[in-house]
Amino acid sequence: MQPNPPVPHTATVDDKGVHVTTAGGKSRTYSGGEVMTLTQVIDLAEGAATLCQSSSEKCLELVDESVQLAADCDGLIAEITEKDVGANLIAKCDFLKEQLDLQAAAAKKLHDQIQGGEEVCRTASANAEVRHGGIFRAVADSPLTKPAERDFYNAR
Repeated sequence: MQPNPPVPHTATVDDKGVHVTTAGGKSRTYSGGEVMTLTQVIDLAEGAATLCQSSSEKCLELVDESVQLAADCDGLIAEITEKDVGANLIAKCDFLKEQLDLQAAAAKKLHDQIQGGEEVCRTASANAEVRHGGIFRAVADSPLTKPAERDFYNAR
């Protein structure tokens, strides 16, 4: 017997822990410091990877939005310069554009870091089965294992 293969998950985080929902619809909150089976470790790692992936996508959206707003600032600066309205307004638009450029750079950096976290979570999920699957199968398949323990190990 092997643990069920990982399936797509959704995950959210709050002050109570990480809430993971499997594709099968089962939901569980991991608060830390608890005993987990191999399948639960895999679920938690996959849920964390999914959370990283959605956060990474949000960062890219923020980069795109910042770049677009910075381009809008360039357009405003050109219009203001054309109408010769005021240097103070141009300076404020320049400052805003600089801040948007900094925001885009920070969001890109965060995106890259989160992608690294996602890779770590996916690797941990894959390695959990490879490194500990033998022990898992020995307990789950053993005729000496009590039914309650077998159910604990096989529960998803």
